[in-house]
Amino acid sequence: MTLAIMLYTCNYHDVVNFVVPVTVPLLVVVVVVGGVVMVIIVIMMTMISFVLFQKTKKEEEIGTRSFACCQESNCEEHTKQLRRRLKIIFNSGLKWKKNACNFRFMYCFVFFVQIIKVALITHQMFHFADDRGKFSSVVNRGDLVLRHLLLEHWDASWETLPYPRAQGDFAVYTINELENGINYAVKNFYNAEREAIGYYIRTADDKMTATIKYFDFPGFHDNTSIEADITISEITFPIEKGLMAEKTVENETIYSYDITREFEHYNISHPIKRMLSTILYFKLHSVRSNEDSMKGTCLRIEGSLEFADNDNNGQVLVDLKTSSKRIICKDMNLSISDWQLQHTTVHVGVSVIILSFSSIVLTVVYLVFVLCTYCRTKQYMKKHYKTHYKDDNEDLPTSEYCRFFPFWDIITFLSDICTSIGTFLIVHNDKHGEWLLEELDLYIMLLGLGSLLAWLSLLRFFEFYSRFNLLFRTIYKSCPDIITYLICVSVLFVGFLFCGYIVMAPYHVKFKTPSDAAETLFSIINGDEIYTTLALLESEWSGGYWVRWFSRLYVVAFVAIFTVLGINLFIALFLNAYESIKHCQQGKRELGPIENLLNLALNETNLHNALYNTMKETTNDGNNGLLRKELSNFVCIREGETQLKLIKRKTLKEFVMNDKDEDEPLCEIGSVKCNWSLC
Repeated sequence: MTLAIMLYTCNYHDVVNFVVPVTVPLLVVVVVVGGVVMVIIVIMMTMISFVLFQKTKKEEEIGTRSFACCQESNCEEHTKQLRRRLKIIFNSGLKWKKNACNFRFMYCFVFFVQIIKVALITHQMFHFADDRGKFSSVVNRGDLVLRHLLLEHWDASWETLPYPRAQGDFAVYTINELENGINYAVKNFYNAEREAIGYYIRTADDKMTATIKYFDFPGFHDNTSIEADITISEITFPIEKGLMAEKTVENETIYSYDITREFEHYNISHPIKRMLSTILYFKLHSVRSNEDSMKGTCLRIEGSLEFADNDNNGQVLVDLKTSSKRIICKDMNLSISDWQLQHTTVHVGVSVIILSFSSIVLTVVYLVFVLCTYCRTKQYMKKHYKTHYKDDNEDLPTSEYCRFFPFWDIITFLSDICTSIGTFLIVHNDKHGEWLLEELDLYIMLLGLGSLLAWLSLLRFFEFYSRFNLLFRTIYKSCPDIITYLICVSVLFVGFLFCGYIVMAPYHVKFKTPSDAAETLFSIINGDEIYTTLALLESEWSGGYWVRWFSRLYVVAFVAIFTVLGINLFIALFLNAYESIKHCQQGKRELGPIENLLNLALNETNLHNALYNTMKETTNDGNNGLLRKELSNFVCIREGETQLKLIKRKTLKEFVMNDKDEDEPLCEIGSVKCNWSLC
């Protein structure tokens, strides 16, 4: 951590140049070891539980008392140690209650490290997002320039958002339009250096090639070699035969192009009538200037211009796709400084990697501690469950052992992994020189996910106050019911999804694909765009009014089931859990329905005496025996007492709360007592 702070505050280039290459194998080891550790922990917990169960069962069969805790002199000490371990896991490291402050130094140290790590991650993410935004603007504006340069009749009206659509598909419909569109694109590509406002360069390797896919069938033309069915052929050729160059008086070269010459050279008859697609592949270089840094961004652009009519229905869709890669300007024989991610500093990135690695180490150590405590608790309860809880069962319920699941530590671990990988890729690729916008999007996605999980992991430190803890306890309480509910609702949602996609996909833009249909249904759940969904149906294209009326009934049924009924039931599950947790926070133990009835009965003298006499009977015959067996799950008679009491809840919390050892107050300020411990 000290090294991380030094690197952040001072720009030690020598240290950075040494640390950055070392982080390559280090991160690989962290990712591999981290994933293996998580898998091993789960496997070990399962295997150790099984082994301990078999061992305990065997000891009970042979009547051995070899376990050290079974000795009276060691049993009490072993119980105290186990309770201390469970307190470290389940109790908050910082607690304020009734003018008493309890805290653990290790807990506060981890909290301090997390705060520094989150601050650095957020600082790095904002600056990198700013640099990524600038490069994205360069790439996307360059794509628009090439659309205006290579696509005939393209204008700004086609650059609106895809929804709601302002116009139809960009397409051509006549032979003359298709030939002119191809000739226009090739001509402007070769004249880009001269006519484009931007700085474009065609190097020796920057050329254009064409791939034409066409079909034949018997009777279409005079070719008698085709006997039956439709055959599809494909030919790829460089743009050469139809390209013509002329010199101007200024000794500049002006290019023109005629696609029909290519067809004649390759002996393709009736090409436009038989064409399924024509794709023009090209490469181009460009330079963009950065006013702030006075440096240049050199790009290698690879693109494809497609004229597609795959069904041969007469509508040829035109689409341009480009991919711009930032390269070193020396590769273009230009003596200018390369623009880099100017706000993404190396020393901040190295600091984040060091802190993330430190956090991973602490998380793994804590996970090992949780695993060992789980094994000890499992073994202890196998031996002493009946002694502590006065119950006939053999062990705690499975739900109590699920509390050992390290949710917050897994969140922290995943955050550190995403942050380390994203930061390393940013630092490495910034120095490497070449990257794509897609790569930067991946890096910012990893950083964004790591930042989200890092901020989420800070919520674990808010458990020191009961009001802050209310949210988490409500989520824990409602989680089983919510998962069950979501499984049932998901099945119904998938049914509506496929039904809407199958019926309305040809006639509705919002149901064209399963993903579009899913997004539409999610928006309808919130009550958004219900009218738009109904109005966008192109019912006049369908075979009748069946689809129109079906769409109305479909949307109404979906809104009634999911919006009106589903969401309200979802909220009710959270409210029910919230009321239960709030009842517990008021100092009352949460009782089940039968426990509530028994609690009322024990306060009535006649009912209490009747239940007491039933529990005191020694015979197990008849209905009284069955009743006594059921009552023993809820009430018991304490030794030396003549009253019934509700038995302890079968929870680890009850086990930990019986620890009478209290830390001595370190200091007392007025009426406030402060207790502390190392861990």
